[in-house]
Amino acid sequence: MLNYKQKLKALKFLRKIFKIFNFQLFYSKKINYLADLKIDNVIDVGVAHGTKELLKNFPKAYFHFVEPNPIFWKHIENILLKKFNGKLYKFAAGNNKGIFDFYDFGHTSSFLQREDYKLEKKIQVNLDFLDSIISCEDLKNTVLKIDTEGYELEVLKGSEKLLGVVEYCIIELRLQNIKTYNPSEIINFLYQRNFIFHKILKVYYVKKGISFIDVLFIKK
Repeated sequence: MLNYKQKLKALKFLRKIFKIFNFQLFYSKKINYLADLKIDNVIDVGVAHGTKELLKNFPKAYFHFVEPNPIFWKHIENILLKKFNGKLYKFAAGNNKGIFDFYDFGHTSSFLQREDYKLEKKIQVNLDFLDSIISCEDLKNTVLKIDTEGYELEVLKGSEKLLGVVEYCIIELRLQNIKTYNPSEIINFLYQRNFIFHKILKVYYVKKGISFIDVLFIKK
């Protein structure tokens, strides 16, 4: 088994090989920044097949699964809710209310078209404020996670009451392909509501750089 210094040496060698083909190889020590958080409730907006980091770190928490796409409902009901305590809310969360077109691409879905590929299949979903979907009562030690393919700021705008209650937010900040906001807008929006940028949990790379990052915000 290689020790840490030996692993770094091997990675540096591989970086040189990758560089020949104009590729980049990044490395960092993996740290679980969620492990020490005391969480009793998880609000997961944009569930798909489930957020592994939340399910793994907080198996005893109560999960509020907010997912508008019917393609994922069976998995949530028959797999996730059989193993974890919680409830499925068949809504999209945003800063409006009504029935709207929603793009479905099988493994991902969004209200927004993408720049890197075209979402052709449309479905109609119920959109509501997250404050209306989930009651603030009895929420303590709560983390709000939002992964909505570029719609994150709109979800936050419809979550004013909840932001006064939850202690943590995990937000996917888009950097490429969907240009609906500048990341600084979300950082400032949360800062004005007493949340500070704490840690980058994960970085997602694509051919032309970083696509998006998952960021943990903690209430001041």
